[in-house]
Amino acid sequence: MKRVLFSLLMLATVLSAVGAGSLAYFSDTETSSGNTFTAGIWLIEVEIDIKPGSFPNSINPDNEGVIPVAILTTADFNAVDVNPDTVRFGPSRAEASHWALEDVDKDGDIDMILHFNTQDTGIAAGVTQAELVGKTVDGTDIHGIDSVNIVPPTVTPGD
Repeated sequence: MKRVLFSLLMLATVLSAVGAGSLAYFSDTETSSGNTFTAGIWLIEVEIDIKPGSFPNSINPDNEGVIPVAILTTADFNAVDVNPDTVRFGPSRAEASHWALEDVDKDGDIDMILHFNTQDTGIAAGVTQAELVGKTVDGTDIHGIDSVNIVPPTVTPGD
């Protein structure tokens, strides 16, 4: 059992190092008295871009608009494989109000762009990064993180 676990962890380490995917964790569960090992959950680290085309990714938590977030297609991951109904963003795990497939980063492949209502995300002062989670159409978990720059609300003179 330990040899199988060690082999799986070594394989995951090698695959992660060469960019063939990312392993989040294994669940070491014995499923029978015959030492059958069940590998746990695979998690694919995806590349996301909050507010594509801008940096820093400035967000005003008081804004009543939306935050665009792209899930980018890379050599190791096709964003078309994401089930958009499962995608959540920010500390409050906001659902997307809209999504589309398009070439967001102008590299010739199709990415997924999702829009999240700013106030639903839970992004607030002190936050320096935001997380996106979801699943592919085959049920594999995805995870991505990008930086955010929190900006204060516009102060109107006399307030």
